[in-house]
Amino acid sequence: MRQNKVQQRLLKQIQATQLFDASDHVLVAFSGGQDSMVLLNWLTQQQLPADLQPKVSALYVNHHLREDVAQEEALVKQTFQANQQLAHTKIAHLNWDEQPTVGIEAQARDKRYAALIAFANEIGANKIVTAHHETDQAETILYKLIRGGRVTQLKGMQMRTNLTEQIELVRPFLGLPKAQLATLLNAPLEAFITDSSNADNQYARNRLRNRVMPELVTINQQAEQHITEVADQLTGMEYLLQPEIKRQILALEDGSFDWQMPDAAIQFILQEWLNQQQVYHVKAQQLAQAIQLMRNQSVSTGQIALEKGDLLERTGRSLCLRTTD
Repeated sequence: MRQNKVQQRLLKQIQATQLFDASDHVLVAFSGGQDSMVLLNWLTQQQLPADLQPKVSALYVNHHLREDVAQEEALVKQTFQANQQLAHTKIAHLNWDEQPTVGIEAQARDKRYAALIAFANEIGANKIVTAHHETDQAETILYKLIRGGRVTQLKGMQMRTNLTEQIELVRPFLGLPKAQLATLLNAPLEAFITDSSNADNQYARNRLRNRVMPELVTINQQAEQHITEVADQLTGMEYLLQPEIKRQILALEDGSFDWQMPDAAIQFILQEWLNQQQVYHVKAQQLAQAIQLMRNQSVSTGQIALEKGDLLERTGRSLCLRTTD
């Protein structure tokens, strides 16, 4: 069957990155929405060359957070039953001792990925596949930029991420805008689920998706692509910086660190150093206090309190971490 340009480009990318091939067993994170429906059909409708066609299974997670989940689950069951190419399918149900009122999306995501990993282990799948695309990526980068945090977080989602030693998360659509996904199939989708909560603008991500992103596209039609290109550049820059970061961390640990370099550079190095020691929740203000402490020539000792009782402690020219563990 003749392939269009979008299909050809995607297949070349998968081959070049070795994202998956015929030796893999992939588990589709299936929501029943338009994007994941495209992903499931694309992986199972024999659109792929034989050397790339993996074994395919699918998992749907019922979060029990909306009133219309019964109709949604019915469509998922129908989809699974109709697709004879699926090796394994499962519908998982999340149990909430008490339905959360804040951080719902993050908690649901954590529970969903735990269910995916558990089922992947059960059936022997080595890769979990999601339908995240370029539009999702642009939203993610903007959301992290607005929320504040480390510059390395602006890399957004990666095309491949290790979830466990045996299971990898892959996102084959990450380089495609949402508008191009439908062109991957030779026939239009007959049915898919529209998540009613996506229209609820009380959630920050929905406001970004429904209001901010469309406005940016009116300014520049390639806004999504340009945002993700910047993220790719940051990924490349971080890769090139790794040797220097390692050198600076060694200097930090042996007391030869240059505390007169720009504050932003020192904060970046301190964050990397702390992350290596599994200390992640450190505020910029605390890092600034540590820099001031180390630059203060009138003292040779001092402490900066972190969360959970951890301390940054100065002794002479050395800064060390004291943990409560």
